[in-house]
Amino acid sequence: MQLRNIPFKGSQSLCSSFRIMLEARKRISQIHSPFLLHVAEPGALRAFLRFRWFLKPLPPYLITIHGSELLRFTGNRFECRLFRKTLAESKSIHVLSSFNRRSLLQFCPAAKDLIKMIPGAPARKVLPTMNQGEKSEETVNILCVGRIHPRKGQDKLINAVNQLPEHLRKKTRLCFVGPVVDQSFYRSLEQDAKRSGCEIMFLGELSDGELREQYERADVFGLTSMPRKDSIEGFGFVYLEAASHGLPVIAHDTGGVKDAVRHGRNGFLIDPDEPESLTERIGSLIKDENLRKEMGEKGVKWASSHSWDEVAMQLYSGI
Repeated sequence: MQLRNIPFKGSQSLCSSFRIMLEARKRISQIHSPFLLHVAEPGALRAFLRFRWFLKPLPPYLITIHGSELLRFTGNRFECRLFRKTLAESKSIHVLSSFNRRSLLQFCPAAKDLIKMIPGAPARKVLPTMNQGEKSEETVNILCVGRIHPRKGQDKLINAVNQLPEHLRKKTRLCFVGPVVDQSFYRSLEQDAKRSGCEIMFLGELSDGELREQYERADVFGLTSMPRKDSIEGFGFVYLEAASHGLPVIAHDTGGVKDAVRHGRNGFLIDPDEPESLTERIGSLIKDENLRKEMGEKGVKWASSHSWDEVAMQLYSGI
């Protein structure tokens, strides 16, 4: 099987959608053998909904649903109808979690026999190396990876750490990695950080190699995503990335996160409406090195059971 990517960066604007489909039509016209079109990302899917009539004849296609599409692409009657029709006419629909599967069936019951539920895997470029980063015996490093946005819940993580007893706050370092996409929210986080009793750093967007180094230096991973009316954590690849590095995971039990984190084994899933529980779980991991080690070892085994080669085999077999 030969895979051909369509390299294109853009948004979900009408202009970007138009450009994506022009590029897709050009690339497809150069293929002279049977092929399957995989619409793998939300931006590409929105472009496909709007301009799939560009592709004549329409090739057989496979769709991957990450989660938030089922909230964002159903806002108006016309797009909702297009979305349901496009799903029903696909060769197969790939979802990453049981949450996505349930949501998809509620929206489009006709898709029942088309669905393949196949979780993702850690990104290869940030998988652990033989070299381990330097770790402090006196400081517990909590790493959070995700774009700086209210939906990612970085404020919940800071607030939870700020509620820890002083002696635990003083031995905690909280490090955020990810691009700033909401400046107002970022400024609010900075103010929260200044009032905190622990060291808090914002490193911005890092290269794959730099991100790997941060995983290797960390002791705990935390990403406390919040549900919103137009966006949800459909799965969460970063949780598996963290687990592959032997990090116990702290996460909110929302969307499809429970398919990426095994509660009580490689991490803790906390109700987003129970901030006291979040503080308690963070504190237990800071205090107990053996618990961190035990959960980390289970996380490595859990992450290693996910591979992109296996995903590809399941996804494309029989199509």
